[in-house]
Amino acid sequence: MRRYLPLLLFVPIAFVSFGRSELQPGGTDFNAVDRIAISDVIDAYGIYWDNNDLEAYLTLFSEDAVGVTYRPDGERVEVGIQDEYSIVAKERMEHFESNGMQRRKMMANQLFIELEDDYAHLHQYMTLLTTNNGQKTEIVSSVFYVFKLKKVSGVWKITYREVKRTDAKLDLQFK
Repeated sequence: MRRYLPLLLFVPIAFVSFGRSELQPGGTDFNAVDRIAISDVIDAYGIYWDNNDLEAYLTLFSEDAVGVTYRPDGERVEVGIQDEYSIVAKERMEHFESNGMQRRKMMANQLFIELEDDYAHLHQYMTLLTTNNGQKTEIVSSVFYVFKLKKVSGVWKITYREVKRTDAKLDLQFK
C-alpha cells in the first residue's frame, strides 16, 4: 500500500489539472483551428462595424445572441442582437456617418477563458479610434469586451457580447 500512496495522490491532481475546459495562458491543450476561426470572427466584428456593413455584422451573431451595455449611470442593459440591437446599431452607424465620424476598432489583447468543441468564452480589449471629418484621428477610449460564442453548423457565432468597461466616456453614450 505504501508504494501506491504517491500514485493515489497524483490521480486527483491529474483530474483537476487536465479535466478542465478553462485554459491556462500559454497552455497548448486547445484546438488551433478553432482559435483562428474565433479570432477571425472578432476581427470581422470590428471591420464590418467600421465599414457600416450592418448586414455582414449581424451574420456574426447567432439568432438568439444577447448584447449587454451599460448606461452612463451604470444601469445594465440587455437586448437581443438580432432584434432590438440591430435597430440601435443602425442608428449609431447612421449617426457616425452623418457626422463625418469614421470609427476604427483596433482589436488587441485577447484572452481565451474557455474553449470547447462548440463553445468559447473570451475577453478582448479594443482601442476605439475616430477620425472626424477626415481631419485628425483620435483615441476615444479603450473598451473591454466579454464574448461568448458557439459553433453552429461548423461556423463560430457570437451568442453573447458585453461591452464591459470603457476607460473614458464615449462620445455617443449607450441609451
